[in-house]
Amino acid sequence: MFAILSGPTVAALSVVLDLVDQETVLQTCIDGFLNVAKIAGCYHLDDVLDGLLVSLSKFTTLLLPMSIEDSILAFGHDSKAQKSTLAVFTIANTYGDYIRSGWRNILDCVLSLHKLGLLSARLGHDAADELESNSDDSVRSSLVNPVKPALPPARKSFGLMGRFSEFLYYDMEKPAPQPSEEQVEAQKRATEIVNECRIDSVFTESKFLQSESLLNLSRALILASHEDENGAVFCLELLITVTLNNRDRIMLLWQNVYEYIANIVQSAVMPSTLVEKAVFGLIRICRRLLPYKEELTDDLLKSLQLILKLDARVADAYCEHITREIMHLVKANAGQIKSHLGWRTITSLLSITARHPEASEPGFETLEFIMLDGAHLLPANFVLCVNAARQFAESRVGDVSRSTKSLDLMAGSSVCLVKWSREAVGEEPETALQLYQDIGEMWVRLVQSLRKVCIDSREEIRNHAVLMLQQCLTGLDGIHLQDDAWVQCFDSVVFPLLNDLLEIVEEKSVKEYRNMEGTLILSLKLLSKSFLHSLPRVSSSALFSKIWVGVLSCMEHYTKVKFRGKRSEKIHELVPELLKNTLFVMKSTGVLSPNASNGLWEQTWLHVKDLAPSVQSEVFPDDEPRTVVAGAVPEVNIAVP
Repeated sequence: MFAILSGPTVAALSVVLDLVDQETVLQTCIDGFLNVAKIAGCYHLDDVLDGLLVSLSKFTTLLLPMSIEDSILAFGHDSKAQKSTLAVFTIANTYGDYIRSGWRNILDCVLSLHKLGLLSARLGHDAADELESNSDDSVRSSLVNPVKPALPPARKSFGLMGRFSEFLYYDMEKPAPQPSEEQVEAQKRATEIVNECRIDSVFTESKFLQSESLLNLSRALILASHEDENGAVFCLELLITVTLNNRDRIMLLWQNVYEYIANIVQSAVMPSTLVEKAVFGLIRICRRLLPYKEELTDDLLKSLQLILKLDARVADAYCEHITREIMHLVKANAGQIKSHLGWRTITSLLSITARHPEASEPGFETLEFIMLDGAHLLPANFVLCVNAARQFAESRVGDVSRSTKSLDLMAGSSVCLVKWSREAVGEEPETALQLYQDIGEMWVRLVQSLRKVCIDSREEIRNHAVLMLQQCLTGLDGIHLQDDAWVQCFDSVVFPLLNDLLEIVEEKSVKEYRNMEGTLILSLKLLSKSFLHSLPRVSSSALFSKIWVGVLSCMEHYTKVKFRGKRSEKIHELVPELLKNTLFVMKSTGVLSPNASNGLWEQTWLHVKDLAPSVQSEVFPDDEPRTVVAGAVPEVNIAVP
């Protein structure tokens, strides 16, 4: 019965409210509206409440097309408009659970009050903002209230045109006229009424709304944002506030919120306040929800991939601030990020900062936080972090020390491989085998990344990379590597590196690549140490002969390299020593013997006679027995000069 009578009742109240100005009659009409709302709320009649809000919002005068001054003046002196506005927000705060399409009328009033400057500056912030750290607030304040560029200093002008220009300039700079007493009083009264409306509660208390009403509120915010940019920014702030205040029901809102932000980000071609709010609002949502929504971690972090899709001009404008926000996110939530997908997003964002003048510093700080001492390295992010570190190692942004630190991070990450190898010992055989295979793949990816930096044109970085590569090849005690990992390492890392360095000496400018002789010496030592360290593993491989011939070929090629038209005396002295040491180890372990049936003996001396003819007689003198029994490879001294 009430549903039938409510329509005519609201219509009758609207007619009376439109025609009368007496305070008592106005209040009676408003009370009538509120009584209808009370009954509609009691019986969950959302259609009635929506219709009621349509009628009441017309009497607020907030939707009339007037100038700001005229609107404030009219609202501040119009009792009917004030009472109607109070009634609209009383209904919103009291019966919000049963409002559906009526949220659009409420938001129209809110937007109008925002344009008039009558709303609190804190309206777009949620209650939990108070818990943010001061450092975060300082970053956010610089984003929320971007500093306007200062006007250039006035230049002194001479002549008639100069004086005329100065006259125009000073005319433009004249102070605005002071408001009249009537305007001041209207502004004061309007502000008091708006404060009584408790508009902020509509959004900060949205966590108590029923799900359907909350969903309609979020949709209304998105629809209302299709006004001017100022209104769109304001609605976006409110949408983020509502989202953060409903973290326990984020799944209800997330899809709509994400799609709306994605539309803003992907359509932006120039920096603007709206896209700025969208980007940093998205990061803020992720930061605040990650500690509480483990099941949503991947979706939240995946959403940050939108940043990677920003137009280059937009990305460059906000790159430093974005990186600092990502740094805060990682430092606060590194323990919550478990998956490869989540870390891929983070490392992708960090990698692109390596070549940005302002963003590279916080980007590297974040990466260092993750990688230093293996603090937050996981099998899920190991290769991703190594690749990101390589980007910083190769970057010319910043000083050389950052590149060397990046190489140290890459080499230092190997301690995690040793740790995981030891942890795999207690696993079931099948599980352990898979773990060892995964560890081997990560190790190969690590040394492959280091190898790419070993051909850097900067001498200090190049040589440091070779040393770090040697450390990862020969200095990892306790890591379990399968035989094929070493074979792959020689094929994809060691031999290609020595060939690349040789090409650089032969083809590149001496000015571009300085002191390559020192790098070649380091790489020869790396070759010898790597071969001897892997000998117990690769000597039983069917490809061992190929690897050994490859080692000899590299040594042979290096003895022929010329610097400024002359062969290197240092390399000529080093190669025979390295070769002799290697042959002694192969002899003592039984890997190389005259009676071997695999042709290794013949191949060896075919190459050695050109490198160092006297070495054979030193390693296998005529008075020693010619037969060496091959057996298990014992521990040997692989020290290389």
